Amino acid sequence: MSDNTQIDLREKRRQELGETQFSTNAQGGALMQPRNGKELMDMANMMSSSGSMIREFYRGNPGDCAALIMICQPYGFNPFMVSWKTYKASKNADAPISFEGQLVNAMVNQSAPVKGRLKYTYDGEGQTRRCTVVGIDKETGEEITYTSPQIKDIPVKNSPSWKGDPDQQLGYYSARAWARRHFPELLLGVYTREEIEEAPRPPRDVTPREAKPGGFAARAQAARQQAEPGDAQDATDAAEAPTSDEQHTDTLDGEVLPDANEDAAPDEQQGQERGGTPERSFEYDEGATAFRQGKTMTECPYDPEKDPASADQYEQWRNGWFDASEEADQEGGDA
Repeated sequence: MSDNTQIDLREKRRQELGETQFSTNAQGGALMQPRNGKELMDMANMMSSSGSMIREFYRGNPGDCAALIMICQPYGFNPFMVSWKTYKASKNADAPISFEGQLVNAMVNQSAPVKGRLKYTYDGEGQTRRCTVVGIDKETGEEITYTSPQIKDIPVKNSPSWKGDPDQQLGYYSARAWARRHFPELLLGVYTREEIEEAPRPPRDVTPREAKPGGFAARAQAARQQAEPGDAQDATDAAEAPTSDEQHTDTLDGEVLPDANEDAAPDEQQGQERGGTPERSFEYDEGATAFRQGKTMTECPYDPEKDPASADQYEQWRNGWFDASEEADQEGGDA
């Protein structure tokens, strides 16, 4: 396909998108509210090139930016602001986007068909504390309620605020659950980290990888297989083996021979000896150490909901904690 043909097709696609109309009935006004496909594409391209004004995983990624703009549209939110309230659920490139509890509550307040805002009441103390959320239906005037489980019965409580400010976290949890029970259409495709982590994880494949032909692992495996049939012969061979000095000197002409082990290290191992292992951040190592010391996720010292500037540190700490957890699981499985 020639370059001119590709340009013509792109222009045709832009015209088609320009004829696609979007609703503009969002409550937050027309700011960053595309009216058609062309405006959506232009906004997404502009947003993806905004550098430090958006979260790093949106930079240079107009597809994700377009998706975020469309998610924000029904609520009338500015996607630039919302980008800082979203996170990758893990360090994997294909990890889903999770939404901060504060943002989810804002979505509910902005779109729920109730009079005024949700009301919160609390009862119980400590681990028995719970929250009741009440909204007044716009049409009927009926109270729509939800009461949360007790704190001790909530399965995932990773945010440090569960210890420092439990009522705030309990309110976030309860408002989200209120919306999912009574108005599930308000939060379609919107999940917090805790909800993603509550979902069952697919089993992880721990089958050893096949050794690379000619690599160090393959040579070591071949050596073990050759050694297995004659253990007794191995002892004899070991007794008859030349000494270290004999291994390095030719008995005929005194020529010094290279050590056979010098060629045994694979290229990958040499790369690691040169510092090829990726560097870990301080927060990553801190999280891994915290897991090995028996600490839970709730003991993370970084809280992006209280200090947005600590979001990256919080994510690195969590990644270190999770990686150490997975390593421990794998070691337990191998044992």
